[in-house]
Amino acid sequence: VCSSDLLIVFLLALFCMNPVASLLTIDGIALNVDAPSRKRAFEELAHLFEKNAGIPHREAFDALNARERLGCVAIPHGRIQGLDKIVVAILRTKTPVVFDTPDNRRARLFFGILIPANDEEHYLPVLSTVAALLKDRDIKDKLLNETEPVAICQTISDFVPQEWPADSEEETQDLQNSASA
Repeated sequence: VCSSDLLIVFLLALFCMNPVASLLTIDGIALNVDAPSRKRAFEELAHLFEKNAGIPHREAFDALNARERLGCVAIPHGRIQGLDKIVVAILRTKTPVVFDTPDNRRARLFFGILIPANDEEHYLPVLSTVAALLKDRDIKDKLLNETEPVAICQTISDFVPQEWPADSEEETQDLQNSASA
């Protein structure tokens, strides 16, 4: 990745209205990772958080799993005591990971979010932006097919969150449940 690409991504993230773009770095993205299970995907996300933000692997893994134990969440996230800002990482697996849900839902794209333990408001726009990114088919296809982390950052930086109507009352409730950390 050339330094001019990094500068462009940084400037786009700095001036955009998208809260996820301003929190994501190229070092926080891993593509085509061999993670055949939910546990392994969370392990890989924890390694990204450790590499990118210096958060101890075990602490990041435990935070993601604590929230997961409350029920399968669409966007793995957790709280970390002593963390001073929200941290985002993206993991894309080589093959879909099956979740223990009644419909055996599968995923290849994981946005992990670690939140300061005392943050009561700043994480909600981040969660809703990630949900909007994943709801947009064109964006999701790009995120599943881009070959370079800088292209992933560019796609996210270019995304402008918009209001969208919930498909159902159940979907609205799912998003609210996922957001209440």
